[in-house]
Amino acid sequence: MPSGVKEEEKVDALELERAATSERTLVDALLEEQRSLTAIERFSQKHSDAVSPIQARYYKDLIPIRKPSTGEQYAFEVDMDKCTGCKACVVACHSLNGLKEKESWRDIGTIRGVVDNEPQQQTVTSACHHCIDPGCLSGCPVGAYEKLEDTGVVKHLDDQCIGCQYCSLKCPYDVPKYDDALGIVRKCDMCHERLAEGEAPACVQSCPNGAISIQLVNIEESRQKSLEGGSMVAGAFRSDYTLPTTNFRSKRDLSKSMEAADENDLTPSHNHVPLVWMLVLTQVAVGASGIDLLARAFDLYSSSTTSLVAITAAVVLGKVGLVASLLHLGSPLGAWRVFLGLKTSWLSREVVLFGAWMPALMVYAALI
Repeated sequence: MPSGVKEEEKVDALELERAATSERTLVDALLEEQRSLTAIERFSQKHSDAVSPIQARYYKDLIPIRKPSTGEQYAFEVDMDKCTGCKACVVACHSLNGLKEKESWRDIGTIRGVVDNEPQQQTVTSACHHCIDPGCLSGCPVGAYEKLEDTGVVKHLDDQCIGCQYCSLKCPYDVPKYDDALGIVRKCDMCHERLAEGEAPACVQSCPNGAISIQLVNIEESRQKSLEGGSMVAGAFRSDYTLPTTNFRSKRDLSKSMEAADENDLTPSHNHVPLVWMLVLTQVAVGASGIDLLARAFDLYSSSTTSLVAITAAVVLGKVGLVASLLHLGSPLGAWRVFLGLKTSWLSREVVLFGAWMPALMVYAALI
């Protein structure tokens, strides 16, 4: 074919293409733009009219479809047959709540033992059990805990905490965790703000096997079950102390004779040196003042100077001991609120008692 004919055909093709471009409709332009969208833009357009969270199908069966009614509360339920100890729940809790490097509100433990003459081992994931009668709440001297009436969640009030760590001593499940940097205790609150919006807690949503879920429990039934004796799971503290609500279930026969893998762990907890000094010095001061009263009652003193020396020593030692107790607090400036827990906390009662005893002892020394 002559070269002139080929050139004419190319010119005709270009003219046809220009004509098609000039006659392109709005629909054609939109379709061409649609083909040029990125994957993110296409995903956004696809779900622009979504009426529920895109990931809802992954957790819709892991939280109740309704909120607790009268006599009910939220509770964790753990299917131990599905728990592999992968710690995805720990990571999710850490990330969502912005925890420190070594801080964790959910723990992975192990129980082991012999069942039917065969060794058994099972990983257990646990967090706060949101007890019906929480020891942390009743023991706190400053009212830094509250149990939400509508959900049953035991919530810690960070701005009220003085860092005395008494709740850590009261809780048998090692739930409240002390933060050295903040000087306060913090703990799991079941992501109650997410639950209020119909979303699952971080640990529940992140578990790849669906081992953790949120259920509604009848408070009275849960109370009776705890009072019957035993514990939630082998190796845990007895349930009749704080009435925990977490339900651990398994199709296997995990004997109650199984025990926690760290049952015989001798790793010491952090020391409480200020408390040691407080206990020693205040007890010596109380003893000295008591002996002085007995000596005066039976007229054993040869002179009042001896009594004055004993009482002065009691005052000095008592004051040093009480000041030392403040060094144990992570946030000592809030210690003045210790009377708030007077009805339930023995720590509050101890502080108030010593607070009244020291001025009385000083007045007695002044009279001598």
